[in-house]
Parts: sequence; structure tokens; C-alpha cells
Amino acid sequence: MEKVLIYGAAGDRLLVFDEPDFPFVPMQVPGGTLEPGEDALTGAQREFYEETGLSGAAVWQSHGSYLSVRWDRDGQKHRYRRHVFSVTLAGTPQHEWIHFENHAFDGGPPIRFRLFFLPWKEARAQIGLAMDAPLFWPSLQSVFA
Repeated sequence: MEKVLIYGAAGDRLLVFDEPDFPFVPMQVPGGTLEPGEDALTGAQREFYEETGLSGAAVWQSHGSYLSVRWDRDGQKHRYRRHVFSVTLAGTPQHEWIHFENHAFDGGPPIRFRLFFLPWKEARAQIGLAMDAPLFWPSLQSVFA
């Protein structure tokens, strides 16, 4: 299985989201699973739009990929490749907004996301699901410099 993580940059701030209807789910960055035959950049752009509603001029950069292992809710160990991208957002995005992810991974109803920006070092300390690891990579840190 292949996945993408997208680190949205607005100056030194990182775009993150939480799920108000599921407070036990940790803060995250946009991302998701590639569709069969989909290349990583196309999948990252699709997932970013689906999860944020943001489109338009932006600068995309690939930061490589890495193998990840995770224990899922089903008690099974899953291995997958995570492709890491940054996107530098054009203009001044809203400070905070609500967006609905209408393509839930399990086919369920839309999921409400509350999106907002945090200074990237603060976000690095707060995001979960092992999404903080790439923020220690020098190539990704340079995006927020």
C-alpha cells in the first residue's frame, strides 16, 4: 500500500487539522492512500484538495518516501510506503475553516475537519500518527525557513 503526506506551508506555519466529531483522533496533516495506478504527486494533489478544499496556484515539492509500519485498529501490522510532499500555498489562506472529507477511506459518511495553521515547530510537537517524523528532515525544514 502506498500513501502520501502533504505538509502545507504558509510562511513558517504548517497546515494541520483535527476532527471535532472524533476528539480522540490526534492532530494530523493532509494525506491519504494512493488509488491503483495513481502516481504519488497526482495522489497528493487529489488528497490535499479532498481534505482541505484548497486549490489554485501552489508550489509542490517532493521530499522522497520511506517505509512505515503501523498497528491498525484491527490488531494487524500494516506496512506501507509514505511519499512526502510539501506545498507552498499562494496568497494568505484563511486562519481556520471547516471542510468535509467526502471520500472517507472506509466508505463512511463525510468527516468534518477543522483546518488551521500552527508554527511548524509547535505543530511538529503536537501532530500524531507518526506524521511528525518528516518534519525533522532538513529538506522539509527548509520549506518553513
